[in-house]
Amino acid sequence: MKIGLLGGTFDPIHNGHLAIAKTALKRLGLDQVWFIPSLKTPLKDRELTPFELRVIMMEKALRPYRKMKLCLIEKDLPTPSYTITTVKTLKKQYPDDEFVWIIGDDQYANLDQWKAVDELRRLVQFAVFSRQGIAVKQPGFQYVENFSHPASSTAVRQGAFKDVPKAVRQVMLETGLYVEEIAKAYCHPRRYQHCVTMSALAVELAKAHGANPRKAYVAGMLHDLAKGLDEETARGWIEVYWPHARDQAWKIWHQYIGATWLKTRLYLYDQEILEAVAWHTTGEGKSDLAKIIYIADKIDPGRGYDITRQKAVCLQDLDQGFRLIQQEQKAYLRKEGLNV
Repeated sequence: MKIGLLGGTFDPIHNGHLAIAKTALKRLGLDQVWFIPSLKTPLKDRELTPFELRVIMMEKALRPYRKMKLCLIEKDLPTPSYTITTVKTLKKQYPDDEFVWIIGDDQYANLDQWKAVDELRRLVQFAVFSRQGIAVKQPGFQYVENFSHPASSTAVRQGAFKDVPKAVRQVMLETGLYVEEIAKAYCHPRRYQHCVTMSALAVELAKAHGANPRKAYVAGMLHDLAKGLDEETARGWIEVYWPHARDQAWKIWHQYIGATWLKTRLYLYDQEILEAVAWHTTGEGKSDLAKIIYIADKIDPGRGYDITRQKAVCLQDLDQGFRLIQQEQKAYLRKEGLNV
């Protein structure tokens, strides 16, 4: 068989990876494409999502495709994952098969940094997928030019969930994957730090009162995604999705917009999380999770004032703590002249 090898971190796998595989099968005359996730890669400077979780997402993404396979060979190889080691091992295990290693523009440009690249080129053929075409072509390479797909793992980790299969999206939402990167992408550094500290308190409150800690974490990290919108942009969202709130103070609108953003951009349909985000400023949510997010937002330990009394009450009795914080917050809003 003639097999295409597509290696990478797949953190996460996305529709662009699948598009490459589909094109490779047609344009390169391949019998199969094998996806090879790296356990650890020498050219990445960030911490990867756990290997097992990346594999679960890949299994779900590849399930519909008969000619696309998951190859876990690097799981048992030394780390970091060098392509030369992977290829040598594959050729020993499958001596009768022909392999084509599939790379993109960026990898092609940095190929001289790969370990034992000259030996590697003798062992396997390279197929280069290029967005705009290759200025300088080399003998021994296959080129698939003018190939472009908008998806990227970085963009997905920052909230472009539309670019992954539905089954992969479900895993990300169920595990709370990438919520920190999404919050960091959309929030000012100080606002992001608020999300970190208040979500930690939300998780603590959830554990104390039998609520779902994962949901508390997700809602806490993502509750302020729309906080940085200017009034004109925020008004556009409100006019379309929350017209009944147009007469409220515009600085409150981010709670409604945030819930809508989670639903329309992340495809998050968990009603508990959506309610908690939608009412985290005004405290009108009825679920325990909504109360927890409201409380954690108001007495976030990162705000810098003494919350010992309020936190003790909230940990002891959620409803009593909620009423206490609600009374204090309403008094504050009246003082600030905000219409809620």
